[in-house]
Amino acid sequence: MKQLLLLRHAKSSWDDPGLDDFDRPLAERGVKAARSIGRELAARGWLPDLALVSPALRTRDTWRLVAAEWPVQPRIAFVEALYDASAADILSQIGQTDASSGSLLVIGHNPGLEQLARQL
Repeated sequence: MKQLLLLRHAKSSWDDPGLDDFDRPLAERGVKAARSIGRELAARGWLPDLALVSPALRTRDTWRLVAAEWPVQPRIAFVEALYDASAADILSQIGQTDASSGSLLVIGHNPGLEQLARQL
């Protein structure tokens, strides 16, 4: 793998306090930001061959909006282990991917993603 992209899900909504954390949707601000980051990634040529995405609603929605801005779609895997994962867990998932991929995108959650970025 030549390039690793780490992306925390876009801003999520807290409008429904009774909703399970896994099922929280994106806030309107998050929807706009996800589209914007998708355009920016495309403009920079940072398009992954493979995306590993936490299956939580807000990460799936972030993925959908980001990838909608790209001219080609990479392979995608929704990985249960990325939900609420530690830095070590995320790194383990990265290590299990096909090393022939030129670029990998991981969409997950803090604090794990932020801790991994600092460690790297």
